[in-house]
Amino acid sequence: MKYMAFMCASFVPQRWAFAFVAIAGVCGPTSCGTAVTAASTRPLAAGSAGVTTLENLLRWPLEGEAGKQKVAAALRRSFFMKPLQARQFSGEGPVKLADGNVLSSAWIGELSGQIDIGVAAEPCVSPELAAGWIGARGEATLDAHGVDRGKTYQAQGAGVRVEFTTTPSTYRCIDSINIYPFDDPRQ
Repeated sequence: MKYMAFMCASFVPQRWAFAFVAIAGVCGPTSCGTAVTAASTRPLAAGSAGVTTLENLLRWPLEGEAGKQKVAAALRRSFFMKPLQARQFSGEGPVKLADGNVLSSAWIGELSGQIDIGVAAEPCVSPELAAGWIGARGEATLDAHGVDRGKTYQAQGAGVRVEFTTTPSTYRCIDSINIYPFDDPRQ
């Protein structure tokens, strides 16, 4: 155990070593310095309530503020989040989720209420499948110069908008998820 704590401490900045060992509990030589956590490597059913899957990261925000906080908590458990200025936090992957999908990055803006999540290209996540999970509708997005930026899918509920984008040209895979507060004029 002391050897494993030493190994962990040698791969992370000294001021974070104690927190890293305390949070991780036990850290082996192959897992030190990676973002993969015990929670993200357990074999759990995709879509299970409370489990960090891509489907849940898309569904939870549509429950409102409490669901958005579930997403933020799941990202904090999955990534080693670095504090930035003005209550912003950023983490780099790869992080493998319980359903086998992989996240490449995460950003949480506590003051703005925005959460941005990068989705790795492999394994490819079908936007049509994801749209079905949350009832999202998509349209092709062109920038000001007419360059294809992929499709953007949107769904909203309980004061929150969830958007996800696809790879340009092919629209084959999800490449990012964006979660924003949303004022619905119908409410």
